[in-house]
Amino acid sequence: MKVHQIFFKNTLRNFCYLIVFDDGAIYCIDPFNASEVLDFLGPDKKLTGIINTHDHCDHYSGNDELLASYPCPVYAHEKAEVPGKTHGLKDGEILYQNGSWSLSAVDTPGHTMSHMCLMLKKDGNPHALFTGDCFFNAGVGNCHNGGNVESMYKTISEIFSQYPDELLIYPGHEYLKRNLEFTMNIESDNRDAKEFLEKISTINMNEIFFVNNMQTERKINMFLRLKQHTIKQNLKLDHSDDKAVFLKLRELRNKW
Repeated sequence: MKVHQIFFKNTLRNFCYLIVFDDGAIYCIDPFNASEVLDFLGPDKKLTGIINTHDHCDHYSGNDELLASYPCPVYAHEKAEVPGKTHGLKDGEILYQNGSWSLSAVDTPGHTMSHMCLMLKKDGNPHALFTGDCFFNAGVGNCHNGGNVESMYKTISEIFSQYPDELLIYPGHEYLKRNLEFTMNIESDNRDAKEFLEKISTINMNEIFFVNNMQTERKINMFLRLKQHTIKQNLKLDHSDDKAVFLKLRELRNKW
């Protein structure tokens, strides 16, 4: 099994992913544009299915062109409206299973109320999560267009908090530097975030990308660090609960 990451140099800095399994099955997650996907597939590979994490156009705008070349199933949340959709997914539903690998849907409302992540497991154990606009490197998604920030808090606090440290995270956008800069504005004593930001300061972030695991995210992602004294103090929420801290962080990030 191999994961191929495609970065689109658009203003939204979208990622698309192609999961290539050993039996030849290829699933495309969130095609912003079809041309790069078609270039990868070439004359010898065939697309098995398209998966859209949610129904914002930058995550499905390549659907129609791909379907013209590869008529295949299109998967999305059962309540999501995306071009060519053939299968509405429910939480825990398995899209693919062969040998040691499986790919299944995880219901993750917040960014929209019909948002799904895709869980890749090996031998039944979580291996990688394709998070769309729910969860980013050092951040989480906004809730502007059809979402709900309290639902996002519940998703992060109840679902993501349970994931193992070794789980790899494949987000829908490249926002790492900006998110780390925001972190330094709120949690300036976070040594791990500071060192990470320094490491990428001289790197071309249009060419080099990082696949963090949950262990790294627990060190640098403030939305997983709601009890930290510095964060609560700087937000003037010393005696508030985790939810209040999360909501305030998301409010501030909206304006950052």
